[in-house]
Amino acid sequence: MSRVAAARREEYAQARRDTILAAALRVFAQTGFAEATMDQVAAAADLSKAALYLYFPSKNSLLQSLLKRYTLLPELPAMVAGLRETPPAAAIPTLVAEIWQRLRERKELARVIVHEIQSNPERARLLAEQGGLPVSQSLADYLDHWMKRGILRRQHPLAAAQCLFGMLWLFLLTQELGGGNQLYPLSDETITTSVARIFLDGVANPTKRPAPHIASDR
Repeated sequence: MSRVAAARREEYAQARRDTILAAALRVFAQTGFAEATMDQVAAAADLSKAALYLYFPSKNSLLQSLLKRYTLLPELPAMVAGLRETPPAAAIPTLVAEIWQRLRERKELARVIVHEIQSNPERARLLAEQGGLPVSQSLADYLDHWMKRGILRRQHPLAAAQCLFGMLWLFLLTQELGGGNQLYPLSDETITTSVARIFLDGVANPTKRPAPHIASDR
């Protein structure tokens, strides 16, 4: 077989895999991974079940490929690296806006992830290892960099990074996946500005901030 023919064959196979993964994402988001069948995925991809199994031998292999292909925030480590020397007052609002845009674009994948977290603890752990922790760590490294410079208050950088993601994730769950955008619509600007301001400044008035309560160990 010539190199051209081999290249075209691989291009065709890759196009088939892309079609199947896109169909699987739709089916899993609508039905849930456990309840979905390979027949449903094949029908959504307009393929026979036999053709589907040529590319993905099992539903689990399909899910693994899906999660690798459609990770929620694969661009974030590079984005954070590019902003490493940008002070938090400018970098955090930029990152918040970029993260929110990508979460909204990938809300169907988020729906699959939410379902898997609830239904399968082992896959939930795998999701955290493959996607959640590396992304959080990249932001934690940025925050730690500016904590050491005294620009940000010293605290646990990974916990702080997860707090930032947590606010945006909750907005995704309530606004985009839970129907909140129909009941109490919030603009993207309102969401991103609120998250950035709360993260950087907190919500307490600095002139009237109560002293923190420290629980006794005794």
